[in-house]
Amino acid sequence: MRRPFPLLALALALACPPLRAADDAGARFRDRAAALFPETVELRRQLHRLPEPCFQEQETAAFVAARLRRLGLEVTTGIAGTGVKAVLRGALPGPVVGLRADMDALPIAEATGLPFASRRPGLMHACGHDAHMANLLTAARLLAEERGRLRGTVVFILQPCEEGAAKKEKGGAERMIEAGVLDNPRLDALFGLHVLPDLPAGRVALRPGAMMASVAWIYVRVLGRAAHGAFPHQGVDAIVAAAHAVTQFQALISRGRDPGEKSVLTIGKVCGGVRSNVIAEAVDMEGTVRAFSEREEERILSGIAGVLRGIEAAFGVRASLDFEKVNPAVVNDPRLAAMAQPALAAVLGAENVLPAEPLTIGEDFALYSRRLPALFFFLGVGGGQALHAPGFTVDEEALRTAPALLAAVAFAFLEQGGLT
Repeated sequence: MRRPFPLLALALALACPPLRAADDAGARFRDRAAALFPETVELRRQLHRLPEPCFQEQETAAFVAARLRRLGLEVTTGIAGTGVKAVLRGALPGPVVGLRADMDALPIAEATGLPFASRRPGLMHACGHDAHMANLLTAARLLAEERGRLRGTVVFILQPCEEGAAKKEKGGAERMIEAGVLDNPRLDALFGLHVLPDLPAGRVALRPGAMMASVAWIYVRVLGRAAHGAFPHQGVDAIVAAAHAVTQFQALISRGRDPGEKSVLTIGKVCGGVRSNVIAEAVDMEGTVRAFSEREEERILSGIAGVLRGIEAAFGVRASLDFEKVNPAVVNDPRLAAMAQPALAAVLGAENVLPAEPLTIGEDFALYSRRLPALFFFLGVGGGQALHAPGFTVDEEALRTAPALLAAVAFAFLEQGGLT
């Protein structure tokens, strides 16, 4: 991440100055989370050992549900298949706030060499969802211990399949929303976090407005005509046409985009041909588009379609495009960002609450933020390895304070009576 912007941090702090109640609660949560740190680490390791893929999180769901029931919460399981919801009703009336974590793992073979590494070949928590769940479970305990002071209700959501469902299928957030997870009781706001290895443990980053990019998949098929490799003039080479298309796609970003706006077009998979001496009849390509506005996403889609029309005319191929929108951009409510700033600072110190830059990774938390005020922030976990890499891990020192952060923002929202 680039150097934070001090003026933005100052603006957030001035928008919502720290409250004494937030300071007191933050200190309580921080000290209690530190006392529970060994337990939180063990929770994370137990979950890390047994990763489960999209919509198959049976053991994971049973594990987290059992932990939440021990706290005396109202627990519902089987939401959208494997989702879990737990309700903590405070002693005092007030609004309803939600905390969300994701449960699924990735189809990646772990290469960390850790003693608690995945016991399931080809599956790994390479995106930190094990840490997300451990943080939420300990945050639930912190808030349950404060039940007598809570001015409202806290809902804990453990969601399946954040990493993406199969092509053309609905993902975890969409199915959970359709199943009514935001109702009974109706949520007034929702908070979530994501680990970030680029940020050291003990720090967080957030921003109002666009935080993470929209996600779309693209599927392109280029059809030519097969021929002997020694007689290319007798065929129509799909590989040559596809190669020109990939090259021209890059100009949609380097020359067609406003330099002040972030967007990405990546072709990550190209398959074509049958052997070295045959002119390829077909090439299939897959890629992704990331943007922070629908206007930019539509511009890229239109550009891709235009490139494909051009190669049809230039090379005599036929080209088809399937553009699948997966998630919109994650957009943080500015009021929640201003409210969360002092609550997070009360736990970590203001110097460790940094302004985030928008990242072109995606998150289906975006679907919640389209339906109610929501805030997503990054949790520094260091580690030195990229997300989704076989060697990815987290600096477990982050777990010493991370549960307190979730508890603090939920508590602050209830203390202030929600958004007015």
